[in-house]
Amino acid sequence: MKKTILWSLPFIALLACNQNQKPVETQSKSAEAKAQYEKNLAVFKAAVTAFENEKIDEWAASVADNAVWHPAAYGAAVGTKEDWKKALSFYATNWDSLKLKNATFLPGMDSVTHELDGSVRYYGIWTGTHKSGVRTASPFYGSFDFNKDGKVIDATEFFDVGGLMNAVAPKSAKK
Repeated sequence: MKKTILWSLPFIALLACNQNQKPVETQSKSAEAKAQYEKNLAVFKAAVTAFENEKIDEWAASVADNAVWHPAAYGAAVGTKEDWKKALSFYATNWDSLKLKNATFLPGMDSVTHELDGSVRYYGIWTGTHKSGVRTASPFYGSFDFNKDGKVIDATEFFDVGGLMNAVAPKSAKK
């Protein structure tokens, strides 16, 4: 019995060492996806800064003309780059000092392979002061896919649009 156990230990150790190694092809694809994510993240962070500075045309340069936008508003139809641009212009016009706080940027993953795919996701809180004087802080989550040119081609956003609009609505309009 002791001999069996002694002979089993090296075999188990060998199996344990080999199971953590990924094929070279997978390692290469993973490194490429990580590099693509880093590139896309830099583009995306520049777009966030442009929006914070109310430079909507500069923001728009990071979005492909054929982009699809999934707005956060309940019942809203899927939109285009122009629809997204109008929505951001609305916020820039009606809020001062829009800033993204506590941002956590994360790489996206392919839903089938669970490998990095170059997309960018983020959590954060958008803060600002509405033209009515109401200070707002809106928790936000978004997921953004990019094309080979490094431009956003698909955007999905989640935040409480209705709650935000209720917070800044004139008191007489609230019930």
